[in-house]
Amino acid sequence: MNTEAPSAMQYWQSELVNKEESTKQRYQEYFNEFLSFVGKTPDELIVQRQQDLLNPDRKIQRRIESLLLAFLAKKKAEGYAVATRQIYFASIRSFFEIHYFPLIMRKGDYPTGDSNGVKRATKEAILKALNNKHQRNKLTIKAIMLFIKDSGLRVSDVRRLNYGDIAKQLENGETIIQLNIITEKTNLLAKSFIGEESIQAIKEYLEARKQGSKDSRNVEPEIITKDSPLFKVWTKGEVKRYSRHSLSSLMAQAFANVNEDRMSAHSLRKKLQTDLEKAGVNSNWIDQILGHQLINSRDAYSLPTDEELKEAYKKAYSILRVYPTDRMPITKTPTQEQTQETEENPPVAEARNMQEVKALLTKGYKYEMDYDGVKLFTKK
Repeated sequence: MNTEAPSAMQYWQSELVNKEESTKQRYQEYFNEFLSFVGKTPDELIVQRQQDLLNPDRKIQRRIESLLLAFLAKKKAEGYAVATRQIYFASIRSFFEIHYFPLIMRKGDYPTGDSNGVKRATKEAILKALNNKHQRNKLTIKAIMLFIKDSGLRVSDVRRLNYGDIAKQLENGETIIQLNIITEKTNLLAKSFIGEESIQAIKEYLEARKQGSKDSRNVEPEIITKDSPLFKVWTKGEVKRYSRHSLSSLMAQAFANVNEDRMSAHSLRKKLQTDLEKAGVNSNWIDQILGHQLINSRDAYSLPTDEELKEAYKKAYSILRVYPTDRMPITKTPTQEQTQETEENPPVAEARNMQEVKALLTKGYKYEMDYDGVKLFTKK
């Protein structure tokens, strides 16, 4: 029997069991960056904290709080988004709280400010992004943006969808398609829908994938099966699922390209909620569509059938749509659009360190913005 006490890092990790796996990984990654910044191991940091708290000098007692603020200031100077700096803050504080040496932060120390997605998307902003004549890979952006606008699903859930999730309803010519999905973030059921605008855009997008292209990148025609990703990138001759960061970046950059700052995929989710409220849909019904925890779950009115939810969504669609009825344009030359989607030469690329930045600059990319702690580049 091993009676050796766990290391500070092991003990902290064991106490994060109530966190989602993705959150645990991010906490550990961000805390490791803080360790590099202060030049100490987790065990050394705990010893330092113990010694500091015994010192009568208040400034020394707050040594690690000061180091945390300096670390966050560095991240801000590097262009990290507010939301990302807040996670850095939470992960580092968590380490000390679990070891019973909580950091004593002052009012105002918590990173605040506007981040991407803080603004609700409007019909005008969406149309600007979709009608941008300089926008590359228009088919993909139109399909994904209208899909999120209609469904309100988070990026983490959109990227997991397969063609099979909508195949039967799509092939049957449904004008409203229902999507029942257990969300990754909350593990709650979202009874979501997509309407005519996103259905038409997806049809165009899928047809382009089936055709492929014969230009210099030679994107092969794709045989789309029920297990194929609904939205994909083409990587070294293979169909790949979007990463969460890539999909988020694609939406944020599409808005940024038409000077609609602080908008992202989450802005589209906010639009859906607001539009459903405008249409007079009951708040608990909206929560079920968005996958929120029901507040009044005992209320019989908060438990509609799927058919009732679908009918309410259908009635609200005149407010949800961005194009006038029967006037949604069809995107032409789809095979040309497909050629922009190789991961070796994507329209939007990410860099997480200086080596990746240099590689993208060498390939002819230009820096555009920072999003959620990642530097985004686009093709010149």
